[in-house]
Amino acid sequence: MIFSVIACFIAINSIYGRVLLTATGLEFRTFVSRRVVPWGEVAGIERRRRMSRSEIWWDLRIVRVRGRSLAVPGTITNRRWDAELDRKQVAIQEYWSRVAGG
Repeated sequence: MIFSVIACFIAINSIYGRVLLTATGLEFRTFVSRRVVPWGEVAGIERRRRMSRSEIWWDLRIVRVRGRSLAVPGTITNRRWDAELDRKQVAIQEYWSRVAGG
């Protein structure tokens, strides 16, 4: 029972969370927390696949220079070719490129 509640809560945060792109970094906003990842810590933005018992899920991850990669809130989808996920990835990469100066 507890595992089901935790899994449901994680799914809601993954689907309905948001990311705000600022001059200083990415601000992750979920129902329970806010976290800022400075652009200097970003080594890349990747699309990753996760598998559950019944489905394959895709999301965006921020690969950091040091430490573990972080899931970008609000980017999880079960569609392999998802135009909205592609648009989000391009937007983050373009913003990161502009801020990084290249």
